[in-house]
Amino acid sequence: MQKKKFIIIPKHKELELYEKYNFNTFILPLKDYSIGFDSYFDIDEINDYSNKYTIYVIMNKFLHNNIYSFKDIYNKFNKNIKFIVEDIGLTEIIDKERIVLYENHILSNYSAINYLNSIGYNNVVINNDLTINEIKEIINKTKSNIYYFYVAKNNLMYSRRNLVTNYNKNYNLKETNSYNLIEEVSRKVLNIYEEKDGSIVTFDKIFCASKYLNEFKNINLIINLSKIDDVNEKMILENYSSESLCNLIDSDYYFLENEIKYKVGDLK
Repeated sequence: MQKKKFIIIPKHKELELYEKYNFNTFILPLKDYSIGFDSYFDIDEINDYSNKYTIYVIMNKFLHNNIYSFKDIYNKFNKNIKFIVEDIGLTEIIDKERIVLYENHILSNYSAINYLNSIGYNNVVINNDLTINEIKEIINKTKSNIYYFYVAKNNLMYSRRNLVTNYNKNYNLKETNSYNLIEEVSRKVLNIYEEKDGSIVTFDKIFCASKYLNEFKNINLIINLSKIDDVNEKMILENYSSESLCNLIDSDYYFLENEIKYKVGDLK
């Protein structure tokens, strides 16, 4: 696997910190248009970095009326920047060749990807709740440019509601910071992070697909360092191109080996 296939979502705003690990391609969360990350970037910061690195901008919020506000700022971005977008409404604003569609929990098979390709959307992020065999089938049966979250705290749910604040108010509890820990029915620990525009829920363990690294041919592998502690972050940065990474961190790769029978938006 060539180093250029790895793309990082940084934990810190100083991208120079990652150069020594051979990263020169970054995905930067846009301030006010993304949620669930450790660092956010404004337009000027993004444009400055795009003069030195290959830069993608990620926008994963439900935008509603903010779609129109983005229309006013779209042309302020440097032309070499691409956009990873979850809100399908942004396809009305952003040029097709600059879009990477990120329909979280939706793009789970080659039929859906090939349909999007047929209407001009050639860059897509596939689910990371797919088995390794399903991923290999997508790679073999599509011509699109595929992106995949290779290492990340899996985002299980996103809500516009302030879940932690509302819970504390309902039970007259003391105010807490922007996250909380719960155990759901399977006794697994989930993390709830609250920001000003909503909340996200992640699995406590780090999803890591390194065990099957050699199976990922011609695919862009995303490493999202957000919500990962400093010790695991260092281990990931030092070993991201090694198959053994999953054994060195507090990881989970259940989805790669266990098929999810019912997927949202599955096309057969």
